Amino acid sequence: MIAWPAAPYLAWARTRPAPRYDLAASDLLPVTAHEWPALLDPEPEAHDDAGALDAALGAAIAAHCGVPADRVVTAVGSSGANFLALASLVRPGDAVLVEDPGYAPLAAAARLFGAEVIALPRPFAGDYAVEPEAIAAAITPRTRLVVLTRPHNPSGAVIDGPTLEAIAGIAERARVHVLVDEVYLDTLGGASLSPAALVSDRFISTSSLTKAYGLPRLRCGWALAAPAIAARMRAARAVMAPAPARSQRLALLALGDLAILADRAREIVASNRLRVRQTLAGRDDVSWVLPAGGTVAFPRLLRIADVDGFVDRLLVEHHTAVVPGRFFGHPQHVRVAFGMGAGELGRGLDALAAALDAATRLETVPR
Repeated sequence: MIAWPAAPYLAWARTRPAPRYDLAASDLLPVTAHEWPALLDPEPEAHDDAGALDAALGAAIAAHCGVPADRVVTAVGSSGANFLALASLVRPGDAVLVEDPGYAPLAAAARLFGAEVIALPRPFAGDYAVEPEAIAAAITPRTRLVVLTRPHNPSGAVIDGPTLEAIAGIAERARVHVLVDEVYLDTLGGASLSPAALVSDRFISTSSLTKAYGLPRLRCGWALAAPAIAARMRAARAVMAPAPARSQRLALLALGDLAILADRAREIVASNRLRVRQTLAGRDDVSWVLPAGGTVAFPRLLRIADVDGFVDRLLVEHHTAVVPGRFFGHPQHVRVAFGMGAGELGRGLDALAAALDAATRLETVPR
């Protein structure tokens, strides 16, 4: 019997009780038909050609990202794109470097393909920056892939251009690839950066319309890669079910209206990030790094010994959910999302602050 690698975060996310204030879900507030009337687009015609729709969608993504169409692979969400990249590159016995703290399903998927996962520290003390020298030191002859997120999930830290260039040089010399999940990249507003895949053929960038544009139901994701890698990913995709035709049609419309959707998203994210900062910045029982992008923050709780118990009480007593840091390998932290509506966020943050006030009167841990 095959022993499938565990993905406890996904199991927890799918089975947890529904809270009144959900500061655990990292999606952006979904777009409504009032904000974007294209959501009222009728069902696809019976004769819609799936291949033609996929080609048109790939061309639209290529235009949006500034790459040739042969470098684009469409996928069912960014998770699907990550899975295709791993399926195309990783073999049993390979070593894969995965950032720590990191999004656990990425490591779980690497293990599914038989890889040994090696932690690549992104230290809290260094504001979760990626150190190219640490990557170079961790690479061995078995290393096949490095996995990063940009902005970082769970902290929101952003890998800048010079650091990407340095990582590209290391990857070229070591002949390894670097998978960069950039699903939050377009939340950066005026500081928007180009996809990592434009820096080097050693990079594979993945993204979607979910986190930065508020269109989770479309499950429109993609990868940008060198043509040879993209071809291998398409071959892997051929054994999987395609996205529904209506989702593809709506995704095409969305890519034509991204400027409108992006303005909406950036207004939500900027306002909500300020609200999170106002709640956490003045507290002496929390230490954190202000997110540069994305819709999540990763504060460390300084005076609470049992963070899991605190998260449970927050849900039961205050009807508010956050993600326990243990799912990211750092049990003294919690991940706090802020992509939802302002009212829900404000009430959830007020509940979090009240719970911290109550808990820190009773419990302490050494700093």
